[in-house]
Amino acid sequence: MKHHALKSFAIIFLCQLFCQCTYSQCPNDINGNGLVDGEDLLELLSTYGMSCDGFPAYEPSISEIHYNPSTQQGTDTEWEFVELYNPHPFGINLSLWRLADAVNALVPTNTWLNAGEYIVFANDTASFSQVIPPFTVIIPFSGSSGLHNSGETIRLLRSDGSESDQVSYSDYGDWPTEPDGGGPSLEWRGINFDNVLPSSWMPSNAMGGSPGSANSTWAD
Repeated sequence: MKHHALKSFAIIFLCQLFCQCTYSQCPNDINGNGLVDGEDLLELLSTYGMSCDGFPAYEPSISEIHYNPSTQQGTDTEWEFVELYNPHPFGINLSLWRLADAVNALVPTNTWLNAGEYIVFANDTASFSQVIPPFTVIIPFSGSSGLHNSGETIRLLRSDGSESDQVSYSDYGDWPTEPDGGGPSLEWRGINFDNVLPSSWMPSNAMGGSPGSANSTWAD
């Protein structure tokens, strides 16, 4: 039975060989070369039948928080946002994942976060539709959700309700104070920094931050 399933899997996969991907990272493009090809098939076959236990988890990170926009930019209701970033070389299926605690937001079914791309959660999606890069996924906060100006905890939950990521930001202590109404957003410093720690965050170089784009501080 196992060999029959393997044979069927291989036939289906081979039908996709040399299929040019039309977006940045196909779910089956394991080596990230823009094609679903023989190397991808060999990579999958090398681990066929193995348990997922012990394999690295490829999950997104909370990468930017704009909790208290400057009055020069507009109101909190218009410009607050939370951003997720996929730093991995593989696309991630985020169907029915959600933000919880500080704000509530549900990711629609069939939502993929491609390698190196972003999802923006915002209260006023119309405001951001004009400033984020084309084709960036933007998801509205649910109900009367909003980010506290003094700080709180943002949790990213998987579709089964388990926690994938958590950031408890603040406007005092070791956290940067500029994002508290001064204009910048809070930007994560990148994959070499634990986003749980205040030292892993910096104020953005631009007013309003960099929703849907690489963090401005990454170039420093």
